[in-house]
Amino acid sequence: MNKYLSNIIIILLLGLFLAVSYLYVPNSVYILNQKIEKSQPLQQDEARQNLVSEYGQYLAKNLPENTPKLYFYWLSNQRKLSNIRVKQAIAEIKSEQVVSGKIKAWTLLNMGVVIKTNSKIIAIDTANLPFSQAHNELARITDVFLVTHLDGDHFDSSLLKKAIANNKKVVLPEGFLFDSSQSENIIKLNSGESRNINGVTITAYQTDHRGDGNFNDPSVWFKIKTDGFTLLHTGDGRDFKNKNEANKVYQAKDYDILLGNILLHPYNIRDLKPHLFIPLHLFKFMSGNDLYQQSTIEVVQSNYQNYTKDLQGINIVYLLPGEGFTYPAEN
Repeated sequence: MNKYLSNIIIILLLGLFLAVSYLYVPNSVYILNQKIEKSQPLQQDEARQNLVSEYGQYLAKNLPENTPKLYFYWLSNQRKLSNIRVKQAIAEIKSEQVVSGKIKAWTLLNMGVVIKTNSKIIAIDTANLPFSQAHNELARITDVFLVTHLDGDHFDSSLLKKAIANNKKVVLPEGFLFDSSQSENIIKLNSGESRNINGVTITAYQTDHRGDGNFNDPSVWFKIKTDGFTLLHTGDGRDFKNKNEANKVYQAKDYDILLGNILLHPYNIRDLKPHLFIPLHLFKFMSGNDLYQQSTIEVVQSNYQNYTKDLQGINIVYLLPGEGFTYPAEN
């Protein structure tokens, strides 16, 4: 009997430890979040640079060299800070009144972006971290979800199922495996195909994945037209399967906003010639410290500075997760 009680006590203590370690948020997380809340993305002064550096160093702390194990997300301050940033951004998205003639983009995690006009909310590649439900409110407030490919940092089946349950539209590349594929709210696009979905025109273009030359798996760039704005989201794609489609994309030069992977070469950004470029896949802590160190704002910014002449005339805005930017910029 005593052994049985001892085992019960051990299990209860273990459960208590797990609950506390998951729920406890250290003061350092709140302090850093408050600093970000007081900062503005367009500020390029010393205070902003110090904040960007502090954020990067905070996420790097105790980050494993390679892809973190699941228990990392249960315990880590990276998840706890990210949850706060995402939830605050979604609350802002929900309440923000975007006036006609403006569009606002919020970056969440990895390549997750939410864009809002005075009539539409569109989410692209939004996905929860393991053991997190921070993005779930998007399922109720978003009009259209887009997913570029199947990687877990871009695709969250649980979130999409919630969206479908809320009668939201989900746009995927043709060939995308998703077990709710019979739903009338799921639209699959072939490469080069355009579809008008509730007033949003979306075109998909088949690419490889990070330049691997594999065009068999669904992976696309999305061109999005809504409320007089044209946007391009690149996902993890680099090279196009269809060269005619590639020429069409690059020759358009009508992009208000390029939501682009930091792996895009500056020459590609130059040739697309967007008015505004928002680099995505910054702070890749889900990939471990090795890739993380290549994805900080300082490293990416330093790379682009080597191509200042090529990128002339393109406004580059670096957003910390959870920050938003209004286009055209407010005076």
